[in-house]
Amino acid sequence: MIAFAEKLKKRPAALQEKAEPSRETPRIYKPFAVVLCVLFFGALFALFAISVLDTDKTVSETENRALAARPALTASAVFDGSYMTDFETYYTDTFPFRDWLMQLHETLSDFFSSTKTSDDIVLVDRGNKDDFAGQDIDYDDA
Repeated sequence: MIAFAEKLKKRPAALQEKAEPSRETPRIYKPFAVVLCVLFFGALFALFAISVLDTDKTVSETENRALAARPALTASAVFDGSYMTDFETYYTDTFPFRDWLMQLHETLSDFFSSTKTSDDIVLVDRGNKDDFAGQDIDYDDA
């Protein structure tokens, strides 16, 4: 075994490099990974910047309700956990592009499902079977 190791040491450097498999990431994936990381972190930073710099709406016209106000930061609210709950409600109401995202969700839900929504009314196509138990539903009794 020692003789074999000595023969490997005497081999030219070019042959030694070819004998060992390359553990380097292929060159094709490196720029793609960098671009993907830049886009991801750029989107996160942009969303953060918009969230910090944007003025908060107080009323949602599409939902016809008042939105949650920013909670006051006090030590007692932080320690009893109410601050984070209130802040979560506040941020949910004032998330950047919230109205647009809700409209997109409604559009995609209408497109991909058999339900049709209009304000608070949902119409569902009646099937012959109940989804839960598989028995027939008698609609005439209702």
